[in-house]
Amino acid sequence: MPKREPRYVSPSLESITVRGKYKIPQTNFKDISNGVKKTLGKLWNKFSEIGESVSLVQWEVSEGADINSEEWGKHIKDLRSGIPVTLTITTVEHYNAGTLVEVECRPSMWYRIARSYGRETSFTENEVQEALLECRSFVKQVMSIFRGKEVEPVSVYPIIQRGEIKSRLLNLGLKKIVNLLDEAEKHIIQNNFTACLKSSRTAFEKMIDWEMKKRGLEQTNNYKNDLERLKSKGYLGSETTRLLQSYYRCLSIIAVHEKGEAETGIYEAQMGYGTTLIMLDYFANKLP
Repeated sequence: MPKREPRYVSPSLESITVRGKYKIPQTNFKDISNGVKKTLGKLWNKFSEIGESVSLVQWEVSEGADINSEEWGKHIKDLRSGIPVTLTITTVEHYNAGTLVEVECRPSMWYRIARSYGRETSFTENEVQEALLECRSFVKQVMSIFRGKEVEPVSVYPIIQRGEIKSRLLNLGLKKIVNLLDEAEKHIIQNNFTACLKSSRTAFEKMIDWEMKKRGLEQTNNYKNDLERLKSKGYLGSETTRLLQSYYRCLSIIAVHEKGEAETGIYEAQMGYGTTLIMLDYFANKLP
């Protein structure tokens, strides 16, 4: 059998940026900033700290100093493309019992693409996957130092742009739906996973209400039938309608009737909330 040639791809910068959100018990950002530097050791140094956001680079650099572009370029070229080289920790929100932080990690590959101005864009699929997995593992290891609890899973794929989706909903005047999404996020942070799914379900219902009103359709006695009516008027396809109905039924069973086969945990809450975002975005932007 002939040897299989490696397949080359051209990743975007966003697709090789790994992010996640963690709830950590520390409340003082200086303790967080100094703690991560101390733990990572001499190889990692702070090169930026603004407000409650600190960025560290895997390179010899004085704290707060500008990076010499030419020397940085040479340093990056000498590194394996998948190795993590920058880490940024930013406070999202403070709580009585801790802090919610967003963590971002970029591999050497990211900077090689950025510095090449589009000339160096091809890497093997294996190189890209290794870079994402290495950054993901690195973030998890760093957060374990702070006894961090994962709120938004460290992503090895482009994250759903929650802010963008919420912004589009607000532009349509759907503030009540956005408020419900905000509630759902807070419930995840507070470990109220069933409550998160209830808020997600209500947001979904209000979106169907909005669609029915926008189309001038009279609502039926339940949301399954409302979706059927949208289908019968040509606004939804048969398969899409079944998918939406199945999703709504699943949320109802788990969140409202609480008859799920297993206890609702963080991953079920995250999946339900993430799916809700996607479906609301579909309703708001994809339907004619």
